[in-house]
Amino acid sequence: MTLTGSFVPLSLSDAALTVASVEDCRALGRSVAAHWLARTALPLIDTALTIEQAECARSEFLSCLQPLLGAPLGYKAAAITPPAQRDLGIHEPLGGAYLAGMFRMLDGNDAVVAAAYGTRPIVEAKLVVTVRDEGINDARTPAQVARHLAYVLPSIELGDSLVQPSQKLTGAILTLYNVGARAMLNGPPIAFDTMSHADALRELVVTTRDGTGKILEVERGTSIMGDPLEAVLWIIRDQNARGVRLRAGDRLGLGALSRVRPAPGLIFDTTWEGLQKEPVKLTVRFE
Repeated sequence: MTLTGSFVPLSLSDAALTVASVEDCRALGRSVAAHWLARTALPLIDTALTIEQAECARSEFLSCLQPLLGAPLGYKAAAITPPAQRDLGIHEPLGGAYLAGMFRMLDGNDAVVAAAYGTRPIVEAKLVVTVRDEGINDARTPAQVARHLAYVLPSIELGDSLVQPSQKLTGAILTLYNVGARAMLNGPPIAFDTMSHADALRELVVTTRDGTGKILEVERGTSIMGDPLEAVLWIIRDQNARGVRLRAGDRLGLGALSRVRPAPGLIFDTTWEGLQKEPVKLTVRFE
């Protein structure tokens, strides 16, 4: 699919750009894809955009990216806390998709990344798990979820706020650009032990420091919906409601355990304690 052509500004207050039909939604999605690829901010978007319109546009946006980045290889839960949901005017988390080409394994548990990797970059320590088998779609409790997970992946997500700083965010606008998914740096896979890791995910402690050793943030696994496996259950429900069944190998982003806007020279150093005997360290240096 080509992304060359006429991409119109995204001011929905312009009558010609009111999202009133499926074709309007698709045109909006193609425009978002063009901005995502060019790493340029979206023009201001009318906050009257609905979730249904945003999801229609996001579907087209992801279709435009798939020739470059491949098919979906996972899903994420975003805006998982009540304060975040209140600010966005929503009552539950928002979902997003990860395309296969968004994933990269960290080489030696660290990486050097351009600070301007996106439009308005935001880097996060992200807890990721992988699906063992399709039986996970029938899980209704955290204990049932645990039986169908293969690995835990301490990770760093390279997120991207695709909007201008002055843009008022809503759940629909965040959905429009796939809740900021751009790239994921996965750390070493840790085989999921059903007996121990269900508890370990709740007890997990992630400490984020800068290059001087200064602590930027400390978060526990319970900050993710009280139990990270509850976030898995939410993703299952969200995707099943869209007619999508999770498959073996799908990678699920369960929530951010720290969040920083990178600048050249920043060292984003994370220590993950509780997943195995020795802490896991993941570091990204921005230049």
